[in-house]
Amino acid sequence: MSEYKAVSSRLSFRGEKSSSRSLHLILWRIGWVFATSVEDLVGPIFIIFNNETLACLQSSDNDSSITVHNISPTEQLSTVEPDEVNCVFVGARVVGSNERITLKTYKNKYISTDKFGVITAEHEAIGPQEEWLPIVRDDGIAFQSIYDKFLSIDEIAGGGYKIRADVETIGFCETFRVKCQARFRKKQKVTKKEDRAVSEVEVEQIKKYQTWGGGRIRTSEEDVNKLRRAKKEGKFSEALLDRREKVKADRYCK
Repeated sequence: MSEYKAVSSRLSFRGEKSSSRSLHLILWRIGWVFATSVEDLVGPIFIIFNNETLACLQSSDNDSSITVHNISPTEQLSTVEPDEVNCVFVGARVVGSNERITLKTYKNKYISTDKFGVITAEHEAIGPQEEWLPIVRDDGIAFQSIYDKFLSIDEIAGGGYKIRADVETIGFCETFRVKCQARFRKKQKVTKKEDRAVSEVEVEQIKKYQTWGGGRIRTSEEDVNKLRRAKKEGKFSEALLDRREKVKADRYCK
């Protein structure tokens, strides 16, 4: 049995024309944001290398190579967005895996590597060489191949870069900043957990100090985000006391 499996989904863009170069990327006006989790890598992504000047990965129009495109020196990392369709890849989870992903070009070919670290995008089917394991770090994201080697940017003589995947450890040249479209970014659960945590603390405090109500708990109707801000500013206890005072839920409140 072949190690490759065909995938029929086609990379398409809103406003598609007959020429690939004239494609308009999906909903430009919604903007691009930094990917901070593996979930954010599912959908259109923009892979940036942040050196003295910015550069990004791009697929060649003429062959199956993946190259490095130098971005205008006037661009800033926080605001830069892709301006060519071949600078955008589509990430997808590998079937049966919660961690590995594939990266597809606008020509519906998958980025792959061989055991020597040579990067190409010539297959329309997925095999082990087309699978990548994203490693999310504080300074960016690294991509590990099936050979346990990392995608890397290599500076070449005379200026410019080339891409390879034969590095055994993660360093500066193996760490990329990745952007995804805002509407595809998965909502983070941290905020909800934090909101729930401060709300639970408030209820515990009211139970401790309340002297009326026969066990019925009455909390403030003010936005819980105020508690979150107070916690970050080191004024959490004062904020809780103020909220209890407003609902007369503390026997020590004046």
